[in-house]
Parts: sequence; structure tokens; C-alpha cells
Amino acid sequence: MSQPTEHLAPERGFFARLARLERGPLAELRRSLGDEPGNAAQFLEREIYLSNLGNRNFRAVYLVAGLYALIERPHDDESEEEAEKRASRNGKSLGHLLGQLYREQNERPSTEKRFLALLGADDAALPYQLRQAVALLKGSDIKPDWAQLLNDVTRWNHDDWGDDVRRRWAREFYRAAMPASTPKTGSTDADTEPTPTEEDTP
Repeated sequence: MSQPTEHLAPERGFFARLARLERGPLAELRRSLGDEPGNAAQFLEREIYLSNLGNRNFRAVYLVAGLYALIERPHDDESEEEAEKRASRNGKSLGHLLGQLYREQNERPSTEKRFLALLGADDAALPYQLRQAVALLKGSDIKPDWAQLLNDVTRWNHDDWGDDVRRRWAREFYRAAMPASTPKTGSTDADTEPTPTEEDTP
């Protein structure tokens, strides 16, 4: 497996590497979701190192990698270049995607309830709530932007940045939940926060 090219951000290069894993390692990652970092999927440390994610919160990396393996499957017919291109695409936040799903489900209360439970999750509850939210999206064939999700989860328990993530997800959920005919007033370029870089992430 070749290293991701230098033009990819480290977190996107990481998921480009995961996209080339065989079925066995992906299954090991799925099993690791219930474990503490370091107790399972030991091979992931190599992928973290080769992707220059060494200064990240390993708990967040292991969690999002496990969620990735829960949703994604090997792309046997996909080249390294295609895997890299797919990983480099910017997508929507988890808040936006759940809001989109909520709208498509004609405002099903259980979806909003699931989202609010996710927003209120502390460090201990976050793995369970994220798994439920990602599984909900999977049921409608919606996949997160994994690199952005990793950035957001890494910031989740930071004193300042965690609240920023929650507010942004809530704002994007309810905007996406609006009927298509409803004008989205009050939105400006300032409302859109850039995805944090590796240097910004604790």
C-alpha cells in the first residue's frame, strides 16, 4: 500500500489508506468499537503514523476509524488514485446529514431525538451515540465526510472547541431540516466555519 500523496491533508490521507484495507483488518476495526484504544486493531497505529496523525487524540482516531469500517466496505475495483480522490472530497457535517435525513423522513421525532442525544453526549456516551447516528444514516445510504467527522470528534471534549462543534452541528441540522421551499434567512459566509487543520486540533 503506497503512502497518500503530500497534497492531501493528514486526516484525508488517513482515510485514503483505510479505503485500501482488506476485509480482515476492516472486520478487526469494527470489533474494536467496544474497546479502549490500544486493546484492539493494533495495526492501526502504523496507519496513524504513516498519515502524520501522531499528535491526534488516539481515542478519537480509533473511534472514527471503527465507525468507518462499520459503514464502508473494500473497494476492490478502485485504484489508489480513485481512493485518494474519494477521500479528498469535502462533504457535509454529521449535523447537516442528520438534518437532511430528518427532512426526508418528514420530521420523524425519533431522528431529532437521536440528534439531541448526540449533542448532549459526554466523553463516555459519545461512542454509543455516534454509532447510533452513523447507523441511522447508513440505513438511508448516507455516508459522513469521515475526515471532517474525525476533526469534530477530536475537538468534542475541548473546553472551547467542543461547544463550537455542537453549536455548528445544531445550526446545520436545523437549516438542513427546513423544507426546500423555506428561505434560509440570516445565513452569511461567516456562518460557515472552516474544517480545522492539524495545527488547530488538540
